Amino acid sequence: MNFFVKTSTRLHASTVTLRASVERHPGRVAASVGAVLLLTSATAFGLAEYGPQPQLPATTTLDIPVSMDLAPQARALDDQPQLVYTTAHVRAADSVDTLLQRLQITDPQQLRLLSKDADLHGLLRSPGHVVTARVNSLGELVELQARLPQTGMASASHGKDAGLSQTESAKGRPDAKPPAAVEWRLLTLRAQPGGGFARTISRETAQAQLRMVSGVVHSTLFAAADAAGMPDTVTTQLVNLFAGVVNFRRDLRPGDRFTVVYRVYEANGQVLRVGRILSAQFTNRGTTHSAVWFDPRGHAQAAGYYSPSGSSLARAFLLSPLPYDRLTSGYGWRISPIFHKPEFHKGVDWAIPVGTPVRTIADGRVVYAGWGTGYGKYVKVVHPGGFATIYSHLSKFEVHVGEQVKQGEVVALSGNTGWSTGPHLYFQFFVNGTPVNPLDLAHYSPKGTSVPAALRSEFIAQTATSAQLLALVPGAEMASASQEPRSTMPSRG
Repeated sequence: MNFFVKTSTRLHASTVTLRASVERHPGRVAASVGAVLLLTSATAFGLAEYGPQPQLPATTTLDIPVSMDLAPQARALDDQPQLVYTTAHVRAADSVDTLLQRLQITDPQQLRLLSKDADLHGLLRSPGHVVTARVNSLGELVELQARLPQTGMASASHGKDAGLSQTESAKGRPDAKPPAAVEWRLLTLRAQPGGGFARTISRETAQAQLRMVSGVVHSTLFAAADAAGMPDTVTTQLVNLFAGVVNFRRDLRPGDRFTVVYRVYEANGQVLRVGRILSAQFTNRGTTHSAVWFDPRGHAQAAGYYSPSGSSLARAFLLSPLPYDRLTSGYGWRISPIFHKPEFHKGVDWAIPVGTPVRTIADGRVVYAGWGTGYGKYVKVVHPGGFATIYSHLSKFEVHVGEQVKQGEVVALSGNTGWSTGPHLYFQFFVNGTPVNPLDLAHYSPKGTSVPAALRSEFIAQTATSAQLLALVPGAEMASASQEPRSTMPSRG
């Protein structure tokens, strides 16, 4: 009750106060009421639409039934064989079946048929060749293409199996004039609807091209060459080229640099053959050695590598009979791995896979090719000036007794015969019948002759371009390696 009394009293007091304010200030109250009415009218004017309004069309709803059953479409797609494109490189241990399986060809009938193909068997003799195929999702071959090896010509690829063509190599010795182009054969096999394959062999031409690379040595020369994209055969040429001025086993240091210009034969973007070095530089311990190839017309005996000034880089002896190697036992006293007692090792052991070509280090005559106790299969070559060499633990002979051989010519294939605890080559070097350290060969190798005076002008004209190309190679810092990517060989005595 008290609440209602108090509320009524307060409302009465407020009304009296408001009335008194209006009576005292009638003008102000009138102005305030007018302002409020004006703002309300403006707002209403802003919201109001002018003129008659259009009539919106009536809403129409359309229902269309859609089938969401995609299973038949999926089955139809599955029933269509999908094609895949595959590529494989021929490996040394390949059979036709393993090669085809890497190309994802699994159809049993096709595998039986292709395993008897003579051309595919011929491919196995050329590791490194590229084979491409189109295969459907059922494992059936649709089309296969491969470059067939040329008879008597070495394969050439980017990797270890790249080699000089026969025109640039005579049993491993690059001494013939190369052609401007070489022919090669392309095999194409296409599957036929009734079974079997349609075969075509087309002849293509590969043009000679120049490649230029450079690198920096951080661990080994072959590691840096691999990082630079340079084939092993070119690296081997580089070693032989500067072997008379650089000991690549003992003098190589991190930071040594090389720059090489070499010839390749290329077709459709694929390198078919790797040729010789045309010019090269090698910086060892701050000293730069340069070489250019000179092949004067009509003077084959003067063809060879020279310094830019015309001094011959040819030496009587190669420093190694192998393209690459890993020294596992040096010259001198050691504990025999066979008899486990001290013995004087009269040569050096190099770990190398079975079947690696072994070259004679100098011109000479084969005086023995047969079996020897301890040596296994071995070859002995005598050289002018009282020198002789022996190559032991071989698997196959490539020469016969009495045959004259040239420096760099392949005389045998390495093996693991005789007293041997693993695949390797035992190499000996004799001076007047006395064995000396084969690692000191450079001391016994006389220098070759310089460019004859009559050919001096031709030498300058022919080698100018090759020498200038060396300056076009970009910085070698990017082409380097800190680790050796090759697999190591098994150790043995």
